Amino acid sequence: MPEDKFPWDSLFRGGGGDGGELPSIFRRKEGKKPGEGFKERWDKIKPRTKWIVGIIIVVLVIILLSASWLSTFYTDLLWYDEVGYTSVFWKRIVTQIWLFFAFGLLFFVILYANIWMARRFTPRYEKPQGDLSPVEESVTRFRESAGKWLDRGLLALSIIISFIVGWVSAGQWENVLKFFNHTAFGKVDPIFGKDIGYYVFEYPFLRYFTGWLFTSLVFVLIITAVIHFLYGAINFGAGKGQRFATHVKVHLSVLAGIILLVQAWRFRLDMLGLLYSSRGTVTGASYTDVHAQIPAYWILIAACFICAGLFILNIRYKGWKLPLAGVVGIVVVALLAGALYPVIIQNYVVKPKELSREREYIGYNIEFTQDAFRIQDEGEEAVIEVDEFPANLDLTYDQIAANAATIDNIRLWDPRQMAQVYVQRQELRQLYDFNDVDVDRYTVFDDVYTQMMVSGRELVIDQLREDAQTWQNTHLSYTHGYGMVMAPSNELTTEGDPVFFIKNIPPVSEIDLGVEVERPEIYYGEMTQDYVVVRSGAEEIDYPLENTNKLVEPYYEGEGGIPVSNFLKRLAFSIRNADITFLFSGYITGESRLMYRRNIKDRALEVAPFLTLDADPYLMITDDGRQKWILDAYTTTDLYPYSEYLNFYEQDINYIRNSVKVVIDAYDGTVTYYLVDPDDPIAATYGKIFPDLFTPLEEMPEDIKRHLRYPEDLFSVQMEQYKTYHINDVDSFYQKEDVWEVSTETYESATTLPVTPYYIILKLPGEEKEEMVLMLPFNPRGKPNMVDWVAARCDFPNYGRLINFTFPPGRLVNGTQQFESLVDQNPDISAQISLWNQSGSSVIRGNTLVIPIEESLLYVEPLYLEATNPPIPQLKRVIVGYGDRIEMRPTLAEALQAMFGAEPGPEPEPEPQPEPEADVTQLIQQANQVYDEAEAALRSGDWTTYGAKIDQLSQILDQLAELIAEPAQ
Repeated sequence: MPEDKFPWDSLFRGGGGDGGELPSIFRRKEGKKPGEGFKERWDKIKPRTKWIVGIIIVVLVIILLSASWLSTFYTDLLWYDEVGYTSVFWKRIVTQIWLFFAFGLLFFVILYANIWMARRFTPRYEKPQGDLSPVEESVTRFRESAGKWLDRGLLALSIIISFIVGWVSAGQWENVLKFFNHTAFGKVDPIFGKDIGYYVFEYPFLRYFTGWLFTSLVFVLIITAVIHFLYGAINFGAGKGQRFATHVKVHLSVLAGIILLVQAWRFRLDMLGLLYSSRGTVTGASYTDVHAQIPAYWILIAACFICAGLFILNIRYKGWKLPLAGVVGIVVVALLAGALYPVIIQNYVVKPKELSREREYIGYNIEFTQDAFRIQDEGEEAVIEVDEFPANLDLTYDQIAANAATIDNIRLWDPRQMAQVYVQRQELRQLYDFNDVDVDRYTVFDDVYTQMMVSGRELVIDQLREDAQTWQNTHLSYTHGYGMVMAPSNELTTEGDPVFFIKNIPPVSEIDLGVEVERPEIYYGEMTQDYVVVRSGAEEIDYPLENTNKLVEPYYEGEGGIPVSNFLKRLAFSIRNADITFLFSGYITGESRLMYRRNIKDRALEVAPFLTLDADPYLMITDDGRQKWILDAYTTTDLYPYSEYLNFYEQDINYIRNSVKVVIDAYDGTVTYYLVDPDDPIAATYGKIFPDLFTPLEEMPEDIKRHLRYPEDLFSVQMEQYKTYHINDVDSFYQKEDVWEVSTETYESATTLPVTPYYIILKLPGEEKEEMVLMLPFNPRGKPNMVDWVAARCDFPNYGRLINFTFPPGRLVNGTQQFESLVDQNPDISAQISLWNQSGSSVIRGNTLVIPIEESLLYVEPLYLEATNPPIPQLKRVIVGYGDRIEMRPTLAEALQAMFGAEPGPEPEPEPQPEPEADVTQLIQQANQVYDEAEAALRSGDWTTYGAKIDQLSQILDQLAELIAEPAQ
C-alpha cells in the first residue's frame, strides 16, 4: 500500500462475519484498557495520513461553524439581487474586506516588526550567578526554555490580535467611504476656517484612526517591553544605568516618541472638537474655548513635540530622567493650562460680562443652527417666509361660502379616533389589523380636492388562533393583507360614523375617486414580519368570502420574492431562518418565491442604513391601481459646527434634511430611493459612494409626486428649534425675551397637551387656490394668547416652503387654550358633556384646529361619544369658535350657520310652503324632502341654499309640532 493511502478498510473492517460487530478500530481487544486498541491503531497510521485526516476534520468544523455566516451572506446577496441593489451590497462588502486586511496587516506589521526587532537584537542569554530569589528563579527558568516555543507563540498571538483588529476596523466602512467621497458644504466654520464637509465627512474617520494608532502603539510598546524583559535585555536586578540594554533604550525611546507625536495629532483634533463645546450659553466654541482652551491645546501640542524630541535625544544619555521630566511637564501643562486656566477665565472673566464676551459666539450659534435645520427667516438664505396675518374679526358668511373648499376640508376626524373606528368597522376578520390612519389627499368627482384618512388592512399572523398557527398557515397560506380603507376627513353619517369612500373586502367604492384599487394584496407593510412563500403547492388564501369558509386561491402574478428553485437556496434559507421544515416541505416547487424582509422599514434600512426613517409611512394608490408605501428618509449628523443639539429618534443631532423619499410597492416589494434634495451635501456624498442608489426626483411618476407631503416629524423638529431660533438679534436671544411655546389643547378627557402639527387643505393668504399644508400655532412662553402660526406647504411647485404668519403688534389673538376655556365656560356645552359622561358613555374631545379663513381665524373642535363596549367613537358635535363666541351643533355647517347666520346673497329659487291645513303625513314627507335638498346643498358647498333649506325645515317642524299638539288640547 502506498504510504499516503489511508487504510480505511482496516479502520472500518468488521471483526466477525455476521456484520453485527463494530468496526475493528472501535473494538477493544480482550485485556486492553478502554482506548488502548484505538491508540495502537492510530499510532500505526503514517504521519502524512494523520495530517490529511486532521485537515479534513478542521475543514468540516470550519464549514459547520461558518454555515450560519455563509447562509446569511448568500441569502443577502440573493435579496439584494431581488431589489436591484447588488452594487450597494458589493460596495459595502468589498470595503469591509479591504479595511479588514488593511488595518489587520498594518497592525500585524507594527506589532510583529517590533517583536522581531526585540528578538533580533536580544543578546545571548547568560544565567546569573549566585543565589536567586524565587521570582528571579522563575524568570530564569522561563528564559532558558523560552526559545523553544516563544517565537511561534508570539507569531500566533500577532496573527490572532491582528485578525481581531481587522475585524473590528471593518465596521468603519461608512466613515472610510465618506472620507474618500466627501462633498463640500460651501460654508466654513468661523474659528478655524475649514469647510463644514471636513467635520461631517473627514473628522470622524480621523478621530477613529488617531485613536486606533495611539492605542496600537501603546499596546506594542508594552508587548515590546515585556519581550525585552523576558529575554533579559531589561534587568531590574542590574546596577544603575545597566538595567536597559542600549538597543532596548533605542527601541523604546523611538516608540515613545512616535506615540507622543500621535498624541499631538489627537490634541489638534480635540481642538477642532471645541466647535461642539457646551461650555458657554450655547453649543459651539465659546469665549473661554477660543481664548483659553485653544491656546492650551497649542501648548500641549508643542509639549508633545518637545517631549518626543527628548526621548530621541535621551538615546545618547543614560537613564530616563530627561524624557520622564517631559512627560511630567505634559501632565502639568494639561492640568494648569488645559483645565485650571479655562475655569478661571470662565468664572472671573466671562461670567461677570457674559453677554459682551459671548455675543460673537452666540451669533455664530444662531446662524449655524438656523442653517442646519433650515429655519432661516432673514437674509438671502431665508427659507421661512415671514408675513403678517391681520386676524380680523369681520368674517362674514359670504366669505365662509367663498372658501367652501377650505371649510369642506376641515378635519373633523382625528386620525387617532379614526383608527379605532377602522378597527371596529373594517377589520372584518380576526387576522386583519390597521397599524394607524394617515392623512393624504385625492381629487374626487373629477375636480374636488379632498383630504382623506387612509389606512392599509394588513395581516397579522399572531392574531390567528394559536392552534391554527401551523407552519403551512404561517408561511404558505396566510401571506398578505388586503386592500385599504379611505374616508374623507370631514364627512359623517347621521349616526356620527365616517363615510367610507373605499371599504370592505374586496375593496369597493361608491364614488368616483379617479383611481381604483387594482392590486389590493399587501405583501409588504408596516406590520409584516415573518417570511412567506408564494407560488407554492399549498392553497394561498386571498381573502375569506362572506358567511362561508370557502377561500379564494390566487396565483401570485408579481415578481416579488426570491426564486428558491434549487436545493442550495432552500438550504441557505433553512439555515438562516433556523427552519428545517422549509428545506423538506413538499409544497415548495421550482416556481416558488420566498419573500422576506417584508417590513417596509427593515427593507428600506437594509439597503441604506445611513438614513433615518420617519415613524409614519403612508399608503397611497397610483393611477394604475397599485398600492405603494411612501417613507420619508432623513440625512442627519451630530457634527455640524456651532449648531444646537436636539434629540431625534433617541439620537442627538444638529443637522437634518428630508433628502430622500422611499417608495415601496406593497405587492412586489420594489424599493426606489428618490433624491428630492440634491443640494444636501450628505445625500450627495452617499450618491457618490453608491452611484446606483438614488433616483432623481424628476423621474418620479406624477401620480406618486402629488401624494408627497411635508413630514410631520421634520416639521416638529424644525419648530422645536424655531420657537427659540426665530430670534435673530443676539441680545434678545440671550435674554430669551421672545421665546415661543407650542400652543396647548384639551384632548380626550380633559388632558392638556401641546397641539400636534396637523395637515389641512386651505387657501393661504395671497394664493389663488387651495393646497395642503402642515401647520402649528404658537404662544409666547408662559402666555395663553397666540402669537404666530407656521405652515409648511406640501403641494408642488411650492413643496417644502415654510411661511411664518405673525400677528400685528398690539393685536391680542386667542390661543387654543383660551378657546378651550371658553368651551368649558359655556353652560350648554358643559351640561351636554356632563350628561353624556353619566350615561355609560364617555366624551372624547378631539384636536383643536386653528383654521385661517381670509384674514380671520376660526377654531374648530370635534366632540366624540364613545360607548364602553365596543369602544367605537362617533362624532356627535362640532364646536366652532370665532373671537370670544362659541357655538356647538351636530354638524360643522350648522355650527357655522349659528355663528354667522345667512348674510344677504343670491336668492334661492322659491320653494312651495306647506299649507297650514296639511296633515301630519304630508308635513313629514315635505320635511324629508327639504332635509335631503339641504344635504345636497351642503355637499356641493352651496351655503346660501343650505341656510335657506334649514330655515324652511324649521318652519315645517314647527307646523308639525302644532298639528301634533292640537289633539292634546
